[in-house]
Amino acid sequence: MIKKYLAYLFFVFSALFLGCESLSPEEKSKIYPVLIERVDQETLKALNEQYHSDNDGLICSTLNEYALTGFSRILFQNDENPCLNRVEIKKEVQFESRFLEVAKQSLLKNSKFTGVTEIESLTTSEIIPLEGCTVCEGPDINNVPLEWKFEFESQEVNGIKVLDTRIVVYMDANGVNRIWGNWYEVTDPGFVEYGSNHAKEVVTGLKLRYANEQNHIFEQVVTLQHLKKEPELVFSPIEVEKGLEIHKVWEVEIVQQNSGIVTWKVYISTINGKVVGTTLL
Repeated sequence: MIKKYLAYLFFVFSALFLGCESLSPEEKSKIYPVLIERVDQETLKALNEQYHSDNDGLICSTLNEYALTGFSRILFQNDENPCLNRVEIKKEVQFESRFLEVAKQSLLKNSKFTGVTEIESLTTSEIIPLEGCTVCEGPDINNVPLEWKFEFESQEVNGIKVLDTRIVVYMDANGVNRIWGNWYEVTDPGFVEYGSNHAKEVVTGLKLRYANEQNHIFEQVVTLQHLKKEPELVFSPIEVEKGLEIHKVWEVEIVQQNSGIVTWKVYISTINGKVVGTTLL
């Protein structure tokens, strides 16, 4: 069984934002790709306090390094999720149709941090109860819904999925108590300069290395037989020095030889046709 995979790929990212400070808001809105910058720790803590204050102290979840509601441990004290220590409300909550609207409105209310600026595009993928006891001792111990979990589908821009944008909202008898996940500001550059066939050509011949649990190193040269499926057109957050750039890319899934397991995802720019990022699974 493969325990560890190593990909020796080197990617060079161009500096696209020199002089952005001098641009007007209208000009900035046309910049591609959008850069989501990391926030310094002091500012991040202040924004996190504002986020909790805006929600009357009912939300236990924290902001990430981009001051968004996406999951991150950066503000976890002692690397411990603060929601694990929240006081559970021991009150049964039977589902009501209005709960979904409350969950959506919470995302809109916190749009500065969630990235959700309108609720019409929010599509629910899952609604499930989280059960526990209100009578926890004696012969009448029970198991009833104490919370509800609402999961929303990934963000889409012009019908194209934005990766890593699923949002989950939790609600108890007091209301929304945590939000994990966020949407992004995205600029669509429009016409695809380089198509899916080009993306397949780019990954063909790439050399990838991986190690098994005995730490034996193997090298894999990617062929068309290693592609799991046809490349998919997506928007992807690509990590760069200052933060995240949201690129329109072809996502190419590559399987590890002889296993059929998808091990890497490689992202090819639709604008310049080059590899802009990779994900090691």
